[in-house]
Amino acid sequence: MIRNTPVTLKFLAEKLKMSVSTVSKALNDYPTINEYTKKRVQEMARDFHFTPNKSAINLKERKSRIIGIILPNLLDHFFTRSIYGVEQFATARGYNVIIRQTHDELAKEIQAANMLLKSRVDGLIIAISKNTKDFAHLEQFENMGTPVVYYARNPSFNLNCHKVLGNTFQGSYEATKFLIGRKHQKIAYLGGPKMISFSHDRFNGYINALKDHQIPFVAGLVAYTDFDKENTILAIQKLFSDPENRPTALVAFKEPILFDAIKYLRSIHHPSFAEMECIGFGNNAFITYLDVPPVASIEENPEAVGENAIKLLLQLIDQEVELLHYQKIIVDCKLVVH
Repeated sequence: MIRNTPVTLKFLAEKLKMSVSTVSKALNDYPTINEYTKKRVQEMARDFHFTPNKSAINLKERKSRIIGIILPNLLDHFFTRSIYGVEQFATARGYNVIIRQTHDELAKEIQAANMLLKSRVDGLIIAISKNTKDFAHLEQFENMGTPVVYYARNPSFNLNCHKVLGNTFQGSYEATKFLIGRKHQKIAYLGGPKMISFSHDRFNGYINALKDHQIPFVAGLVAYTDFDKENTILAIQKLFSDPENRPTALVAFKEPILFDAIKYLRSIHHPSFAEMECIGFGNNAFITYLDVPPVASIEENPEAVGENAIKLLLQLIDQEVELLHYQKIIVDCKLVVH
């Protein structure tokens, strides 16, 4: 028999003697619907060649079912690992994801935010650029009732916000403490951009570990880089230029700049290179293949940071958490000894 009218949710519900809501949830694989019901609904939908009208469903729910994500760079191992879990979690709950990269440029971040706002995303997850101090382009989301979750980078200039962060203070403290335990007294710190708010916790972890173990802080053992290689080399040269105050160990903001430091010191045949012990944030998988790996890594657990960010955002979208009841979730780091 050929049908002259389109198959609708109501038609399927009548055939199955179920509510329209149950049929809709079964087709969208809601976890609250049991597997037997899902199978019955999906089989009948297939038999009748039924395709849900996503636009109509979204219009009825007043949702776009789209989540926006803004991050600095997907080439960064941390963001690659964190965003994989976010996307998987969102997709399993019927959301599509739009990812925009800023390459750490504020202008691109503003452009991405405006594009996502026009796309009527249901929520936004963002790791701010290194130059973000004014949050007007992000506050416009909450002004429209669209929740925003900041993750990975602490927006310390914006106190009233939802955020999910790694405990980088604890990670840096544990790394410095570990090196002190290995009898190092001259431990250098190679940090990210000096005036950037999200770099402060790592530095504070470093100086607090020195203080707690009665090791004097030496300003000459601290240098900062803006992440580009030329700037990193200048910072390394500064750290290792004084033969009277030469570091025997190094804690680095991120493993890529740590690897730049190791490569440079090896290339100039630095006299204390063989004795150097280094730790960086990251725990890149390829470290296990290195002939001489860093003594340890600080594992930031990016998957857990991303998962907590998407869970919080969906709670805000579903109004399980109030928009103005600001949440701060901290994910601990872990010292991984190689």
